[in-house]
Amino acid sequence: MAAILLVGLGDLGTAIAAEALLSGNSVTAMRRQAKGRPGVRLLQHDASTPWPAIDEVITDVVLCVAPDNSSDEAYQQAYLTIGQQAYHWLKQQPFAAHVWLVSSTSVYGQHQGEWVTEDSSRLPARSTAKILVAAEDFWLQCGYACTMLRPAGIYGPGREMMLRVAKAGQHIVETQPVYTNRIEISDCARAIVHLINRRQQGVCPEQAYNLSDLNPARYSDVIHFLQQQLHINPSSVQQLSRDSKRVSAKRLAQTGFSWHYPDYQAGYLAML
Repeated sequence: MAAILLVGLGDLGTAIAAEALLSGNSVTAMRRQAKGRPGVRLLQHDASTPWPAIDEVITDVVLCVAPDNSSDEAYQQAYLTIGQQAYHWLKQQPFAAHVWLVSSTSVYGQHQGEWVTEDSSRLPARSTAKILVAAEDFWLQCGYACTMLRPAGIYGPGREMMLRVAKAGQHIVETQPVYTNRIEISDCARAIVHLINRRQQGVCPEQAYNLSDLNPARYSDVIHFLQQQLHINPSSVQQLSRDSKRVSAKRLAQTGFSWHYPDYQAGYLAML
């Protein structure tokens, strides 16, 4: 059984906590708000300030803090400042916990429709993605056992961006293939707990895992599928031109993980 310290209890953190409890692990969650969830020991604290002592031997630290907004400053606090506080806290612990950093597939800078794996170059253009790379490098060089978890676009209840686009009633025409990569939120949480449980069983994890479904898809195909399901007849045309990549989740599949929603059709049909 893992004793998990979950830093961040937003949508994904809450899903991770629920899945971890289901598989028999104990969960302590650190968050600024006083609202917790049943079965989780809540530690109300701002993780960007020095962490308090915890009277439990923690085996796994999951850093799952969402930035307050999309600014560089918010990313710096969520990934670097909190990372430094986590590192200082770990140095004071009698037992070396494994660190799991929830990062993002945005660390990959590829943009011509290429497939990317965990071994692909991380050369992002956006400043926020560069901060994620700096946070990953901080942990990879800190001397602690750690794993980078890189979710693709997370969707599910409350995360309905593609549905909003479909409902706008535009026919999407791509000037070149625009690929999207996604993972349904419960599958993302299940994948993280699956990897933690494997480590508890003695299987040494890799340094990084892409958390995505098995089928990257064209943006226009996803929108068209949703419009069909919603019985929406597009009334205008939108030309779309942007860079994209295709994310491989083969490494995760090789661990024996089984997706409930292996493609966008399965995931969005469940939502609808």
